[in-house]
Amino acid sequence: MNQRLIGQLIGNRYRLTHHISEGGYGNVFEAVDTQLNDEPVAVKLLRPPPPDMEPEYYQQLQQRFLDEARVSALLGEHPNIVQVRSYGLYQNQPYLVMEYLKAKPYTGQGLDYVLAREGPLHPERVVNLALQICSALHHAHNFHMDLGKHSIRGVIHRDIKPSNIFVQKGPDGKERVKLLDFGISKLMGETSRGLTQTGYFLGTMVYASPEQMRGEKLDGRSDIYSLGVVLYELLTGALPFEPETDTLQGWYHVHNFQKPRPFQDHPLPHPIPEALEKVVLRCLEKDPALRPATMEELAQQLRAVYGDKIPPPPQKAPLQRIPAGFGQQATQQSRAAPVSEAEEEELQRAVRLIEAGEYKMAVHLLNKLIQSAPNEARYYLYRGLAHQRQGHWGLAQMDYQGVLRLEPGNPSAEQGLREVEQQVGQEQVSPHQKPTLPTSGKPRQRKGLALGWLLANWAAAGIGYLGLGAAAPLLAALGSLQGAVAGAGLGLGMGLLQWAVLRRQVSWRWVAATLLATALGWVAADTLEAGMATFAFDPRDPWLQNALQAMASPLRGLLVGLGVGGLQGILLSRHGKVAWAWVLAAGVEGGGAALLIHWLLAGSALSRWLLLLAGLLAHTRPLSALVLANLNWRRIPAVQNCQQAKQQAA
Repeated sequence: MNQRLIGQLIGNRYRLTHHISEGGYGNVFEAVDTQLNDEPVAVKLLRPPPPDMEPEYYQQLQQRFLDEARVSALLGEHPNIVQVRSYGLYQNQPYLVMEYLKAKPYTGQGLDYVLAREGPLHPERVVNLALQICSALHHAHNFHMDLGKHSIRGVIHRDIKPSNIFVQKGPDGKERVKLLDFGISKLMGETSRGLTQTGYFLGTMVYASPEQMRGEKLDGRSDIYSLGVVLYELLTGALPFEPETDTLQGWYHVHNFQKPRPFQDHPLPHPIPEALEKVVLRCLEKDPALRPATMEELAQQLRAVYGDKIPPPPQKAPLQRIPAGFGQQATQQSRAAPVSEAEEEELQRAVRLIEAGEYKMAVHLLNKLIQSAPNEARYYLYRGLAHQRQGHWGLAQMDYQGVLRLEPGNPSAEQGLREVEQQVGQEQVSPHQKPTLPTSGKPRQRKGLALGWLLANWAAAGIGYLGLGAAAPLLAALGSLQGAVAGAGLGLGMGLLQWAVLRRQVSWRWVAATLLATALGWVAADTLEAGMATFAFDPRDPWLQNALQAMASPLRGLLVGLGVGGLQGILLSRHGKVAWAWVLAAGVEGGGAALLIHWLLAGSALSRWLLLLAGLLAHTRPLSALVLANLNWRRIPAVQNCQQAKQQAA
């Protein structure tokens, strides 16, 4: 349908020339103003409703779309707010006409693309962008207009996020912010039309303020909180909060109760001034009264960070030119159908991005090209080069092999494949080399993680085995099921406490894996020891004796250790090639601790309490702590697809 609209005249004035993008509920087109010498403009057109959409909800979308046009038009000519020049209906579908932000000599892109391409930005650059955003929002918050029946006393944006902030660059190289999408903004003094009656959350949960999540009345300080989340992300490349689940409940909890992660938790390419950290953390206060009161006050605090001592901007890395002759075909026989002029332009843009070191953006463009022309070998070739320059050897290898299937004998693909396979071979020469760890602030964190691990296992063993001793009369009544129940209880406690230490690195599956492996280990040991003089809970024995006897089966300890180590090792395998080290450590710890207690019970004159203390210390799993300390941890965000979460505006 988008292509059918090309050439159509909107509002008897704006002729659509090119489809730019597709948003949550609208399409954006490049167009020309036929009454102003074909000046380029952007036209946003609401899509027709899909068959399964309720008419009531689509009517609300139409009203929301017209609200964006009306509010943006009312906000006037502020240089940091996108200008809306016209709006109306085309074939009963609302449209709005905006300034075209990439009109020559200007270029630019959304702040979300800047962040994805460049990672954390230099703090001075962040302050410069933030001051412009503050200026735009200060204008919106203080906008006054008398509309007859009622007056407007300020406009709250309610959806501040990187994708709604466009960074425009002029011929002088200076960056200018354009604030977009006032589609869910709230006019102060205007009654609500109940746009949330359908049950959808208006806004983006990742950036919403606590009071917005609670559905309370909002003022400008809600936008200040959202801007604080954006500034934190621009400085660190990560979000300040990590919910357990990517749901309304998960984000509600973190925005209302979780403290922002310290800046030092992230590997920072640029030092962040302490004064700037304080300003951002003030924006993220849960209580609106503790945040800067207005955008003007926030801007003053940001200006004070550097004062007159502005650090020089970071130097750009020199271009890494692609070697001459790269991409030349060895044969024309397998050439795909000719590509369009637009696709060729996109390919050349991807080539320039690769030379500039902007590999993620280049891969993004090449993925789109491959979807449109899956048999065009050049797309795979340049994507392979982008992966190779990032050090993603496996992905580069697959792309080069794909080129050679399409074009046997392609010299660039053959050369790239040789280089990649050489790198893979060098990595395989030293399979025992430990994964490299980031140096910024990590040694202390790794030591803390290992210490927490030791304490968690000590507590789990104490609670678990003493609990088994106390529950011996109940367990004895279960007969043959006592081992499975006892193992499940031990595994649950152990898994929960371990997960509490590793919750930023592993998911809830850790608890389930630990419970399952421990229960199966107890059952397997009882089965293998059938007919032998094995331990069973005896209600006549003292509870402490039952607890010690439960610790003292070497076979059970070995089986539980190997089982727990195996399932946990699978969950840890994404952090480095250490799964077998984890299995071995867990097996030695489980069997060794049980063997120690078995030996002490058989031949030691120590008191039962000292034996218990020895058993608990043996169950702290020190070998696993050493493995943990050498893992190259990558945080597993609760939001499995962060980019999708950022774009989600229900």
